[in-house]
Amino acid sequence: DMNYDSEQIDQNNEDVDLAKEQLKRRNTIEYATEMELECAKVRGDLLSYKMESERYHDKYTYTINDLNQTVSKLKEKLSAHQDTISILKQQKDAQIKLYKTREDKDIEKVIDLENKVEVLANIVYKTGQSVQTMNMLNNKCRTSFAKPEYLKKAKQANPHFYDIGCYNDNLALMLSPESDEVIRLEKESQSKLSDLVRPFDYAK
Repeated sequence: DMNYDSEQIDQNNEDVDLAKEQLKRRNTIEYATEMELECAKVRGDLLSYKMESERYHDKYTYTINDLNQTVSKLKEKLSAHQDTISILKQQKDAQIKLYKTREDKDIEKVIDLENKVEVLANIVYKTGQSVQTMNMLNNKCRTSFAKPEYLKKAKQANPHFYDIGCYNDNLALMLSPESDEVIRLEKESQSKLSDLVRPFDYAK
């Protein structure tokens, strides 16, 4: 136990001596200078950190502002595109409506033309029947005379009245414009029907 106490005392004495040395050293000019230098270094590091932080802050602030401007411009472009899309859609709807209106009018015109063709065809048919009737009547007139010489004298007195060829020629002249009209109406009707059969792309 005596030895332990002696060692403990010696250790305590060494600690005291070390503390005295450190205290003595701290009281020297060299130590003060060293601390001032260390403090100056720390202050310099702190200032550098603040400057670096401000630099990054300015950089990030500029980047954020630039991104905000870009977003604003994109929004303006998007709004303009939406307006353009709206205008194009209105034009498309107007074209579809115009086409449907024109289609309805064309259908009505085709129906009207077909009715005209039917009427004219009926006229031609009835006229053909009239020609046949005239031929029959002419033949009957020829046979109604008791003697052929009387028929010959009647023809000499009024040759056109007994000339069925003349009737046919005059009738052909009268019907020629009507026949041309029938052909024209038929062609126009077929053309309109072909246009109506062609499909219309409503998705354009």
